[in-house]
Amino acid sequence: MSGHAQPGKSPGSRLKPVADSLDTVGFVSKGDRKYAHGLLMPMVERRCDHKVQKEYYDKIVNRYMEFCARHSKNLEAAWTSLPRSASSDATSNPPASLPSLNNKSTGPRSPSPSAELSTILLSLRKLREAVLATSSTIPISFSQQVHIFSIKFAIQARHPPSYFPSFRYILEELHTSSHPLPDSDLKDLISYWILDYACRQEDMVAAYQLRARARRRYGFQSSTIDRVLNALAHDNWIVFWQIRQDVDSRMRAVMNWAEDRVRRHALKAVGKAYLSTDSRWVTEGCTGDSNWTWENLVKAESLGWEKEGDRIIIRKPKQRPQNNLAPIKENP
Repeated sequence: MSGHAQPGKSPGSRLKPVADSLDTVGFVSKGDRKYAHGLLMPMVERRCDHKVQKEYYDKIVNRYMEFCARHSKNLEAAWTSLPRSASSDATSNPPASLPSLNNKSTGPRSPSPSAELSTILLSLRKLREAVLATSSTIPISFSQQVHIFSIKFAIQARHPPSYFPSFRYILEELHTSSHPLPDSDLKDLISYWILDYACRQEDMVAAYQLRARARRRYGFQSSTIDRVLNALAHDNWIVFWQIRQDVDSRMRAVMNWAEDRVRRHALKAVGKAYLSTDSRWVTEGCTGDSNWTWENLVKAESLGWEKEGDRIIIRKPKQRPQNNLAPIKENP
């Protein structure tokens, strides 16, 4: 018997936990032949049926909506609950079957946000594999729908391995003259791809090259992307924070990959330019976030500056040595 309690199963209960409908599907790439709900047909074969794929996709979308509703009071924290160094394989992220070890309640346990994200990421990977395996027999519009949703979800979950490889495939294989992507989705996907190069991978050359190709091939134009690239290229942290404040949640999620280095550059610039400054200007202006406190900033960046009232003393001016000049004696 497993030593871990399952969701929906209280400790000491001998009842078999209810199977998660998303977990009952296996991987095409691994040749899984799982069965579910008493159906006789192996799940790998069933998943090759477009109707079943659509039903599975709808379940994933419903689970996503439940996730947003459940964590509506602090959705941003839930989205960022996966480890920052999340594995390239969603299966290596916190498994959805393991509840929090600190929860000693005897009632049904809800999975942690990271476990929920891991389950959905894993399910989307299974669905993408099935869609790729049956790409010649299912509507291309459905393939587009699955990949767009998968990319947008993975971006918000901060899991690059689940979204970055799909950029090239959806733009070069699924976006065709006979089945073009909607203009809004096309612009969004290109924007995310450029920002990922610039903000997460810190590859400004690749970001500028991709923007140039997108302009030639897709007629891509975005003043927001232009401003972000310019701000990063010129270390303009004030403009970077302003743009991040104005964009939507997905664009902001990609830009957030650069927040640590932009914040550190801002602090370095302030440290070189000022002897002292207003504390609020440092905690908000240098971080782009009003939730930062001076104590948290000192801890995060190991700052040696001192706070005196509402002022931050960056460095104290050197005292000039006092020269005691001897009085001039006049000759008689």
